[in-house]
Amino acid sequence: MPKHRGRVAIALASAALISLGSTAVATPLAAAEESVSPLPPEFSDMGPAPAGANDWSCVPSEAHPRPVVLVHGTGADMATTWQTMAPALAGEGYCVFALDYGAVQTLLDPNQVIWGLGDIPTSAARLATFIDAVLARTGSAKVDIVGHSQGGTVARQFLKFNGGVDNVDPSKSKVENLVTLGGTNHGTNFGGIEQMYLILSAAGLGQTDISEMLFGLTGIGTAGRQQLIGSPLLQRLNAGGEVEPGVRYTVVGTKFDKVVTPPERTFLDPSGSAEVRNMWVQDGCESNTVPHQGLTFDDRVTYIVQSALDPTFSTENAAPCS
Repeated sequence: MPKHRGRVAIALASAALISLGSTAVATPLAAAEESVSPLPPEFSDMGPAPAGANDWSCVPSEAHPRPVVLVHGTGADMATTWQTMAPALAGEGYCVFALDYGAVQTLLDPNQVIWGLGDIPTSAARLATFIDAVLARTGSAKVDIVGHSQGGTVARQFLKFNGGVDNVDPSKSKVENLVTLGGTNHGTNFGGIEQMYLILSAAGLGQTDISEMLFGLTGIGTAGRQQLIGSPLLQRLNAGGEVEPGVRYTVVGTKFDKVVTPPERTFLDPSGSAEVRNMWVQDGCESNTVPHQGLTFDDRVTYIVQSALDPTFSTENAAPCS
């Protein structure tokens, strides 16, 4: 590729990153506590868990019999993403678990990684192994999943292609509830970066070069390309129905989302053999202006998650509006 094209593409990609407001997090590689964790060695690369999560001695209660698995999004990690929600759920008596996935080493320091950038099917397979470990250790038959952004898509990939659902007998599926927060269920243009992709393609650059420039330099990675509107991965994921039998879906969007754009693309088609509730954070609270990155820290969103996992929660607690 001619050098001047490369310089132009790099400049454009850098501008796209600034406009996107990427929140990619680089974290040091840290060993998991293998003395208490049942996870296989490949999970030893995970960073620290958020407060309230990954207590492998936790025994689910009668009130909350299903462990909750938290799945972060693109360029994030579990410690940062779930620092508010994990202790809130643990405080309500849930056994809470979280993982890091999709690691890509940083160019300047190979001892650091950015999570959530790797191939989504690979990340879904990692989630499957993690959930199997949670079920085996806790003795539970099912888990609930809460996924932020790409985390919702990874969870759906797990349900459809990695054994999360038993299509013959849905009662034997591994998941009872899936709650997605700003999930990239129908793809996104990442606040305009998809248009940049098309412009560079029209300029004669090949798909591989464009992907490396836009999704490498901007910290969105392979997973970013897979979350573009109309991507082959999303076409496969949504083909033949967007929901799986026996799973209850709560799909939460915010009208102030600047990452999933347009924000209504987060909602799932409710037709099919599953219970689906699509809702805005602003339903009943128009003053709430939480953006995409704030969904896991917002009190109202935490309330929505708690109510989705346990419907009695909303009858005993008033919904915050902030």
